[in-house]
Amino acid sequence: MNFEYFFARRITFQTQRAVSGLVVRLSIISIALAVATMEISLSFVQGFETEISNKVVGFGSHVLVTHYTESSYNKVEVKPISLYDTLVIDRGGQFEYRIDTVVNDLQKLENVKGVSPYIHKAGLLQSSDYYEAVLLKGVQAEYQWDFLEGSLLEGSIPDFHGDTVSREILISNRIARKLDLQVGDKGRFVFFPMPIKRRPVRIAGIFETGMEEFDNSFVICDIRTLRGIWGWEDDQISGIEVNLENIDTGDQWYWNFSSFPFLHQDTLTALDYANIDIARSSPPEYKARPITWIFPEIFDWLDMQHQNVWVILILMMVVAIINMTSVILILVIERTYTVGILKAMGLANHRIQRMFVFNAFFLILIGVLAGNLLGLGLLASQDLFGWLKVNQDTYFIETVPVAWVWVRFILVNIGVTLICGLAMFLPTIIINHISPVKAIRFE
Repeated sequence: MNFEYFFARRITFQTQRAVSGLVVRLSIISIALAVATMEISLSFVQGFETEISNKVVGFGSHVLVTHYTESSYNKVEVKPISLYDTLVIDRGGQFEYRIDTVVNDLQKLENVKGVSPYIHKAGLLQSSDYYEAVLLKGVQAEYQWDFLEGSLLEGSIPDFHGDTVSREILISNRIARKLDLQVGDKGRFVFFPMPIKRRPVRIAGIFETGMEEFDNSFVICDIRTLRGIWGWEDDQISGIEVNLENIDTGDQWYWNFSSFPFLHQDTLTALDYANIDIARSSPPEYKARPITWIFPEIFDWLDMQHQNVWVILILMMVVAIINMTSVILILVIERTYTVGILKAMGLANHRIQRMFVFNAFFLILIGVLAGNLLGLGLLASQDLFGWLKVNQDTYFIETVPVAWVWVRFILVNIGVTLICGLAMFLPTIIINHISPVKAIRFE
C-alpha cells in the first residue's frame, strides 16, 4: 500500500484534537455549503431561463416571418403577405418559379414543428361598462395551442373550425379583471378610424402567462374576423409564426485546435442558423426574425443572470480554498512532531506534502458528498413542493423552477475536488521549512 495514502487515511479518520477537530468539521461544512450553493444556483438560473424562454417562444414562436417593411411584433399598421406567394430563384440567369407555397416550403424544413399564419390589429375591447385598448392576434384553427392550453385559468380554447367566422375569443386574466369579464360573457370589438367598425364577441377562455408584455394587451381571436376588418383576401396575413423542435437560444461553442484557446464561442446560435434557413426559403420581400431579435430586452436580461452565477461560483470556490488552506496549516502545525520524526527517518519533503494533500482530499470528498445530499435534496423538495415563491409581476413566474442540469452538477463536483485538491499543495510548502531537530523538540 502507498505509504502517503495509508498515513493520510489514518490521520483523516482518527479522533482529532479539540481545535483541529472543530476546524475540520467547519471545513467540511464549508465545502458542503459551497457545492450545494453552486448546484442550486446553476439549477435555478437554468430553470428560470428555460421557463421564461418557453413562455416567450410559446406565445410568439421561434421565428417570425413578415413583410420586409414591418419592423415590430405588434405594429398597428402592417402590409399583408400571401399564403400562396411563390419563390423565384435565379440560377445563373435562369429563373425558376417554385410551384409550392411559402407555408409548405417552411413546413418541409428540418426541425420545423409547425407553421402558424396570423394577423395583428389594434382595437378596443368593450364590456358592458368599460373599454380597454388591446392588440388582437387572429389565428387559424390549426394554431399551435399547446402553450395557451397550459396557461388557461378558466374556460377552453376557442373553436375556429366552422365555415363561418367564430365570435369566440381568448383574453388574459388582467384584461378580464379590468373589464369585469368572465367566461361566457359577451363583449364587443371596436375598430378605428372612421367609419367605426364593431364586432360582437364571446369570452371562451381566460389565460395567464405571467408575461406582462402579453397579458396586458393580447387577445386571441379568429383570423377571419380581422380579415373582414382589413378587407383582406382569404389568403392574406400579417405574418407566419414558425415553431421549431428543441432549438437552443443560448451561445454555441466549438473546438478549433489550430487557434488558441481552442474552445471558441460561435457568433451565431442554433436559433440564428435556423432563422437563416427559414429566410432562404421565403420570398425576397419577406423578412425572417428569431424571437431573440423581437424581444431582445428579455433575452439580454436572461443572459445577465449567467454573470451572477459566475460570481457565485468563483466566490464559493475561493471560500472553499481558504477554509481548506486553514485546515491544512493547522493540521501541519498540530503534527509538527510527526513531521520531524518522518524527516529524521529520511522521508522526503514532497512525500510528506502528499500525505497532507491526501488528507485534504479525503476531507474535500466528504464535503462534496454532503454538499450533493444537501443541494440535490433541496432542489428535489423545491421541484416537488414548490415552497420557494417569487413575485410574478417582477420575474414572470410564480414558483422558482428547477432544472436538473446533471452535466453541470458533475462538473461542479469535479471542479471543486480537483481545484481545491491541487490548491492544497500551496500551504504544505511550510513543511519544507520545518527543521527535524526543532520539530522533535516542539512536542
